[in-house]
Parts: sequence; structure tokens; C-alpha cells
Amino acid sequence: MPRVERLYHIILIAFCGTWLLLKALVGPTLIILLILSFIGNQRNENRFRINNLNWLWILLFGIYALSLLWSSSPDYEALERKLAFIAFPLLFAFKWGKPLPISKMWLAHAIGCLLLVAIAYYDAIACQLTLGDSVRCFSTTYFSQVHHPSYFSAFLLLSIIGLLFKKIAWFDEQRSWISWLLICVFSAMHLHLGTLAGMLALIMIFVVYLSIELAKKWGVYRSILFGLVVFCGGIITALQSSEIKADALNAIDFTSDYLKSPQAFVESRKEPLQGNELRLILWTASFQEAYAYPFGLGLGGMEPSLSVRLIHWGYPLQAKKQFNPHNQFLQILNEIGILGLILFLAIIVQFIRCARKQNEIYLIIFAIVFAIFSLFESVLQRESGIVFFVCWFCVFNTFWINKTLIKSSR
Repeated sequence: MPRVERLYHIILIAFCGTWLLLKALVGPTLIILLILSFIGNQRNENRFRINNLNWLWILLFGIYALSLLWSSSPDYEALERKLAFIAFPLLFAFKWGKPLPISKMWLAHAIGCLLLVAIAYYDAIACQLTLGDSVRCFSTTYFSQVHHPSYFSAFLLLSIIGLLFKKIAWFDEQRSWISWLLICVFSAMHLHLGTLAGMLALIMIFVVYLSIELAKKWGVYRSILFGLVVFCGGIITALQSSEIKADALNAIDFTSDYLKSPQAFVESRKEPLQGNELRLILWTASFQEAYAYPFGLGLGGMEPSLSVRLIHWGYPLQAKKQFNPHNQFLQILNEIGILGLILFLAIIVQFIRCARKQNEIYLIIFAIVFAIFSLFESVLQRESGIVFFVCWFCVFNTFWINKTLIKSSR
């Protein structure tokens, strides 16, 4: 392997684990990797080939950049965070002689997740010793202080997918109990994180995996039936957590009241608001903003507009916090309009289409996990979500391009 390519792979593998612990490394490491890619290209060690999915990410960034022109309060810092929409597609558009070491990249990611788990317990214990029982030190943001709990959950889920489908280096060569032990640890973390999207995605992953495995022995119908039983069992298990149970019951009660009269619901609540209660109000406000501004409010223009609507409904305390809608689909619709939403949906559909064409079930699962998180969080607003999802979307996209090239060369 040429020297530049070897160095590129070493840094790339290290990046997949270290950035989880030190987010400040993202920018400098990407610059180094891009420089190595250009050097390799000059030495004919790689060739530049950008495909449709990568172009869609770049085009999405372009629309965001243009939206600053019509935004009432342009957010240039937000645009800077979205530079990953360009950086990763360009980085993985360089095709080296050897395929990307995805299994080793996945291993680095899994090791990074293990270290995050250790850090989370250290922070929780320190919190407990300092503050006692005054706060829930082993729950949500007190437990996950390096990344927001939703992103920590997404990191763990990617590791679980890799372990289940034997795609992670070293683990795929060891006895299966080692992988299952790690899967159990990563799954149990969701009881601390308490994210609804994470729990739903986790249950979905196990249902699909077990259905696939059992279909080989029992047939499709029996495996589907068993999958439904596992799904119900997963829901029951999740509800054993008092926090998740309370969250679920609140969600049911609030949704029931909301469906009776959405407008009466959003105008009659009292501050301070609970999480699910606030989410329904924000979603309603977002839909109304989308109806009023079908081409979007521009990057930075959505939060002030939502705040005005919240004040009108009688929620001045929530308006001060400049909330986003906690839904990536609505976020994009509010910021860059219908065109942006169509483009975002095209990215997901194109990814699933390519994964299905290559018969890579685990990649379809990854895309569904992304869609589930997008329903409950604005996952592409923070650096953690942008770097994680865009990076791995582009990594997997590169994987099946290499796979297609290998097949065509035979």
C-alpha cells in the first residue's frame, strides 16, 4: 500500500473513535485527511469520483447557504457547522487503491462508545457524590455530559448494528458471547439515556435482526409473528424504567388531549411545560410556520419566528429559550422550505434504494434509525449529529460504490 494511502487510513480509523471523545478534533482532522487526499490524487494514488448521493448533501448545503439571503437573522455559525455536508462527501469522493477499512473504522467507533460509557458512569458517580439525590445523576444529560443523550444513543446503536451483523473487525473473529456481552451493555445504556427515539430504534433493530435470523429456520410468517412478540416484549421491558414509563404515559395523555382540539391544546397549557407537551406545541407552531412560509424562513430565521408564535400563545419563558421543533423534517421545512425537504427525503430514499440493491439489510436499518431520530430530534443541528450521520452515510455510500466496481471488474 502506498505511504500516503496508509497514513490516510490510519488517521481515518483513529478519527472514527477519537472524535467521540474530543469533538474539537473534527475540524483539524478533516483538514489533514483532505490534504492527504489531494496529495494522493497528485501522485495518482486515488481518483476523484463523486456520485449522486454525495451531490445531494452538497446541494443541501448550497440551499442552506442561499437561505441566508432571505433570513431575518442569518445564522452564520449554523452554516459553519453544516460545512460537514461538503467536507465528508468530498473526502470520500477520493477513491483509493484499497477499499475503505470500514470494519476497522467500526471497531474504532465501538471502542469510542465503550470509553463514552466509562466516562458517563464516572460523571454520574461524581455527580452523585457531589449533589446527592437532589438531581437524577444517572439519567439523561447528567449521565451523558459529553454528547446529548440522543446522539449518544445513536452512537451506541451503530455499534449494536455492527456487532449483530458481524461487521466489526476483531469482534467478528471472536466467540459470539463477547459481542453479545457488548450488545447487552450498549442496550442497557438506553435505560440511563431515556430517549424515546433511541428506545424505538433499539427495539426495531432487534425485531428486524431476529426476524431475519429466524426466517432462515422457521420461515417468514413464523419469524414475523415472533418479531411482533419481541417488539411487545421490548416495549414492556422499556416500561420497567420509571422514567421511560412516565414519559410514555405523559405522551399518551398529551396526544389524546391534543387530538381533541389541537388549537385549544396549544393555547391552554401552563408554563413550565413538560417535554412531550412542549414538543406537540412546537410541532404545531412549525406546521403553521411552514404553511405561512412554504419556501422557508432561512437559516437562523426559524427560531425567532417560532418564539413570536409561542409568545402569542402565552409561553414567554419557552420563547426565550429559542427552541427548534425537535423534528429534523420540520426543521428543514421551516428553514429552507419544500425544496429542502424534498432534497432531504431524496437523500434517505436514495440511500435505502442503493442499500436494497446491494442487499445490505444492516444499511437499511441504519437509514431507518436515522429517520426515527429525525422524527423526534433536529439531529442535523448540533455538531455531534451532523458529523456522525453525514460521515457514516458517506462511508457506507463509498462501501457499495467499491463493491459495485469490484463486481464490474470481474
